[in-house]
Amino acid sequence: MLAAVALGLAALLLGAARLAFAMTEPLWFDEAFTLSIVSRPDGASFWRQVYLDSNGPAFYLIERLWSGLAGRSDLALRIPTLLAVWAAGALPLFVPLKGLSRTARMTWAVLIFAWWGVGYFLDARCYGLLLAVATGQCLAFGRVMEAPSLRRALIWMTLGALGVLLHYYMLFVVLAQGLIYLGRHRWAAVRTWPAVLVFAPVATWMLRHAPRLADYSRLASVWHPPVDARRALDLTAFVIGPSQPLMLAVVAVILIAGLLVGRLRPGASPDEDGTPVAALTLTAAAGVAAFALMLVFGVFGSGLSPRYMIPLAPSLLLGVVLIARAGPHVRLTYLALIVVYLGAEIRPALDALSGPRRLPRYEFETGSAFLAAHGAREVVFVWDHELAPIMDAATLNQVGGAFFDRARQPVTIRPLVVPPDQDANRVILDAAQGERPGLIWMFNREGHTAAHRFAPAITKRDPRWVCDEQGDGVAGALACYRRP
Repeated sequence: MLAAVALGLAALLLGAARLAFAMTEPLWFDEAFTLSIVSRPDGASFWRQVYLDSNGPAFYLIERLWSGLAGRSDLALRIPTLLAVWAAGALPLFVPLKGLSRTARMTWAVLIFAWWGVGYFLDARCYGLLLAVATGQCLAFGRVMEAPSLRRALIWMTLGALGVLLHYYMLFVVLAQGLIYLGRHRWAAVRTWPAVLVFAPVATWMLRHAPRLADYSRLASVWHPPVDARRALDLTAFVIGPSQPLMLAVVAVILIAGLLVGRLRPGASPDEDGTPVAALTLTAAAGVAAFALMLVFGVFGSGLSPRYMIPLAPSLLLGVVLIARAGPHVRLTYLALIVVYLGAEIRPALDALSGPRRLPRYEFETGSAFLAAHGAREVVFVWDHELAPIMDAATLNQVGGAFFDRARQPVTIRPLVVPPDQDANRVILDAAQGERPGLIWMFNREGHTAAHRFAPAITKRDPRWVCDEQGDGVAGALACYRRP
């Protein structure tokens, strides 16, 4: 009873911290894209911007419908993610899998819920919903592997299709699961083939979106770091514990200790449902197989960012639970995992609840408010990034003006793309003309960008300019206005 109360209090603390973070932190750059896309005045312009983005359409459609009810404040845009992470953690508790005891399901649920952390990707993007859908889809696949039926296969495939429309890398999970399902239940897989038809709309959209995705793919080599052995290890660590780099090592020590102690002191307290179940093992193995497919694609295809690995988290965390249950002191191992995952988030949670903080975030909401407060009316907007050359001018215009439009500030945005071999300071200052000029420069000095060679130095070039800088000096946002 005491353990259940402590667990509930820890979950409430984590949830309160996430809410506080969502209420106080400005939207970071990718969230500005969300705000811009869902703010389009009509369906045609909305779908045009969805097409020009690199992600699937489901999240933007959900956010557009939601913002029509709740508004477009920072908190309103983040509420779907806040709710989705709670849903992801709750699903293993309410959808039982044969062979997983209540304690095992509770451990898996805690690992999923605490895995998200406080602040990390807690934003108005697709990733929170993706985690929830991937968790439900993992459970649905486990139920199909346990007892195949057309109904179960339809649920599994429908959630997989929704996951792909949230983020295309979910395809690797569905592919790995499909191959395992076919190999394990060959004739049942043939009988349940109509379930694949739910992917028809997904295939239709992806074929339409393919030319735009090819544009992004061509820049992958300069946008993403190469996938080598060190990168693969980093990606593995991300999937196990994204907000704590040492989590992979800590979890490995806990699991190894649980197995070794069992050899030294056998026969303690096995899990009450601890008999091996092939369906569970294959469900977790599908995550491992999908991870391998992603790594191969990362080496030869479009590269990998850690957040693309989110669809793997539920199945790989299930694998952690299955390894834990293999030892005789399983409840002690479960407890250690719960303490580590929740304990790692206590300090970030307390920090988030302690009040507003000035974080080095890659955002220009603060800079937009700064310019609006000082009366800037003609603003040059520069996204100094590898993808900028393929961005539509209207997209950059709308993103650069997203916060001004939301605040109903009459500002004219002039998007500008600066080649990496040119001094952006000079180009921006030459372009920033007019009676009340301003500028916003999103920079990254470690990328293949203009800022890599020419550091931001607006006030040094022209002392009439007054600037506000967000970020850590390596990547950030510079917002400046010129004194009359």
